[in-house]
Formats: sequence, structure tokens, C-alpha cells
Amino acid sequence: MPDSALQQHVDVALVLLGANFLLLFALALEFVPGAAVGVAVLTGLVGYGMLRSD
Repeated sequence: MPDSALQQHVDVALVLLGANFLLLFALALEFVPGAAVGVAVLTGLVGYGMLRSD
């Protein structure tokens, strides 16, 4: 499989994973808003820490 085809498959998989995350997050905000916001904040802090560690 050429690199360009593999990159396209990876891009499609990332878009689908992102859409899945947004759908689940929207459902979580509707049913358990406190926990959803807590998870979002924790994810943001971990992501920020990983970016700043470089």
C-alpha cells in the first residue's frame, strides 16, 4: 500500500474517532454534565501538560 493511501486511511480513521468522541461527549453532557465537564477539564490538563513537556 503506498504511503499516500495509508495516510488517507489514517485520516479517515481519525475523523471517525473524533466524531465518535463528540457524540459520546454530547450524550454525557446531557445525562451527567458534572462528570463530563470534569473529564473534559482533566483531558485538557493532561493534553496541555504533554504539549508543554517537549
